[in-house]
Amino acid sequence: MQSKIQYVSTMRIVDHETFGANERKTVRNSGLFLLDAGKKKNNLYFVGKCGGEVRVELRIGFTQKTNGSISIKSSAKLYEGASTNTNDLDGKASKSTIIGANQTKTLTYRVRNTDEGDDYADISLQVTNIVIADSDCKKAIKAKAQVLGSGFTGAATSNINSPTTVRGGKRVTFQKCDIYCSPASGPQEIHGQIRRKYNTVGGPNNALALPVTDETTTPDGRGKFNHFSGNGSIYWHPATGPKLVRGAIRHTWAKTGWERGIYGYPTSDEIKIDPAKNEWFSDFQNGVIIWNKNKEENPHTAKLSGRKVCALFAKIFKEKTKSQKDLNVDSVRISSVSDTGNNFDRSKNRKVTFKIKGDYESGLFFIPNPSYTITLRIAFESDKNPNGKVGCKLTARLDYWHIHTSGAGKTKLLKGLKKGILEGFKKPMKLGDVPKNSGFLSFKVMKDGGIKLYFRGNTMGRIVAGVAQDMLNKL
Repeated sequence: MQSKIQYVSTMRIVDHETFGANERKTVRNSGLFLLDAGKKKNNLYFVGKCGGEVRVELRIGFTQKTNGSISIKSSAKLYEGASTNTNDLDGKASKSTIIGANQTKTLTYRVRNTDEGDDYADISLQVTNIVIADSDCKKAIKAKAQVLGSGFTGAATSNINSPTTVRGGKRVTFQKCDIYCSPASGPQEIHGQIRRKYNTVGGPNNALALPVTDETTTPDGRGKFNHFSGNGSIYWHPATGPKLVRGAIRHTWAKTGWERGIYGYPTSDEIKIDPAKNEWFSDFQNGVIIWNKNKEENPHTAKLSGRKVCALFAKIFKEKTKSQKDLNVDSVRISSVSDTGNNFDRSKNRKVTFKIKGDYESGLFFIPNPSYTITLRIAFESDKNPNGKVGCKLTARLDYWHIHTSGAGKTKLLKGLKKGILEGFKKPMKLGDVPKNSGFLSFKVMKDGGIKLYFRGNTMGRIVAGVAQDMLNKL
């Protein structure tokens, strides 16, 4: 059952003056919203000011009842002081009512300054409660579009007066969103990159079926999601792009705390490892979840910590600049690790930024050696998206560089460093090859700048992970 709520609230505020005429201000707010099984409550908050001294705060709460009626509680607080930003509370009042299905009612009351003066505000709230049956998707979609507004939806691109029948319900498409409806879920909108992903995987004909929520902001405030009736969701984050997660993998992810848990956001859609078997996995920012024949499978891994990656990079840097024989390297450290990278199909790896500091033996007595600070950002990549079957080449590529030099001879130092870096890092550094059909699922840069390879949890995955660990240890 859906309730379309139309409201008009009016505050007629009087700032009483001891000398001279009273000041008056009328503040009116109106709008439209929906209440249904997914959202049974809504709260509104309005502020009215008058005369430079009086402020009225109006709060209105709406709750949908099982019979379609709406419970309303309205409360007002009056503040009066030297300015309308005062915190001097001088009066409060409230009133409640019930509005039945398909009824209109007006609620009125007055809030007075009970502390000093004769300031007051007359509150008027007119509410219409139009109830739409779950089975009436035509009216439900129209009401949803009206509430969202044409600025959100754009123009309809299919007949809003005759919604298209789709698997499980009805649909009307708009320029900027689609609205789906079924008797079980009511009308739900889907838009943006989540809409694009949903349509790419087959829309309502996919196992996801129909949306059961609007696009919703995640609890961490950074991402968006739609849940679907087919035990699945599509999550979007600016550092991942839209990703489909469903079934038992989604259940495991949910148990760990969704996006705020140990795995972070999904960085791949759910991927089937073997089309002939019930074997699936999903890649996440901080791990991999595998589901094999109705049970979770723990992946085997090979890894280097951030500290070891830093030591490896220091070794590589010295090798790449060995032509600069009098170059002293004082320190190499990881200065930052980026977030994952947005991509529609498979999110990009985090990138690691290194800071190298040192000086150059100029040979000039009594003159300090010129010093340098180098910033190098490295992208760790696989030439193919791992899926358990394909063979992959793993590399580290220079993504960004900056050199700062200072002191006597800094120009010569800069020229030499620039030549050494551009020539030394011209080609990607090879980290290793992973053979096909080895159960290789993910190549990941971790939050500390370390790297981690994920393999199937079976015997083959364990063997290959061991070989990969030996390979990493020898770098």
